[in-house]
Amino acid sequence: MEVAVIIPTKNEEKSLPPLLESLKKQDFRGFRIIVADAGSSDKTREIAKRSKCMVIRGGLPAIARDNGAKKAISSGAKILIFIDSDVILPKKDFIKKSIGEFRKRKLDVAGVEVAAYSDNPKDKEFKESRDPRFAIFYAIFNLILKSSQKGKNPFMQNYMMARSEVHKKVGGFGNLEFGEDSAYCKKAARMGFKFRVLETPGKILISPRRFKEKGFFRLVILYLYFNARIILGHEFVINKKNMYFEK
Repeated sequence: MEVAVIIPTKNEEKSLPPLLESLKKQDFRGFRIIVADAGSSDKTREIAKRSKCMVIRGGLPAIARDNGAKKAISSGAKILIFIDSDVILPKKDFIKKSIGEFRKRKLDVAGVEVAAYSDNPKDKEFKESRDPRFAIFYAIFNLILKSSQKGKNPFMQNYMMARSEVHKKVGGFGNLEFGEDSAYCKKAARMGFKFRVLETPGKILISPRRFKEKGFFRLVILYLYFNARIILGHEFVINKKNMYFEK
């Protein structure tokens, strides 16, 4: 298939099903789903296989994405879509509009705006959270994302698109534990490839789980610290003692 969706996972039996369900509802059918799993000990792999995903060996997100991309490209994919496992595509035409705009604008790499979804069990469907903390955080996030898109230091996470040829020339996501997505886009931009934030699909919805697990303000401070170090030139290379992701 011409389009491949690549999802890194590790113990995502709770967050993966909603994403796969939103992918199943897409009215764009010409894509394959590749789940790059980092040795899950729960039912993640079983869920993925039951949903007819191709399951391959993963690792930390950068490694998982590159493994997925390699498999997708060898299978003939021309467009790669990298999606985090804890997001939801809120509209059934999300991928269709993404692909359409990506091709129309002749882009090489692209992303979309982000919002947190409400995890209220009373909600019958996933929708944007009304929590003012998330509204403010992602408003700033999207402002940075959009204001940086035409420069040499674009910012990106959660949902990315890239042409296969561009992915190969960029050299993939590399050996980074944190910030690998933005590093990927920066490298592409500095090599002369065109990166933009898509307008027509709308916002992708992401789970607020990390904020709840680590504490909202603690996680915000952690992100600020990590990104400040990246701006100063530090690279969070994967090593034996990871700073963000647990082994």
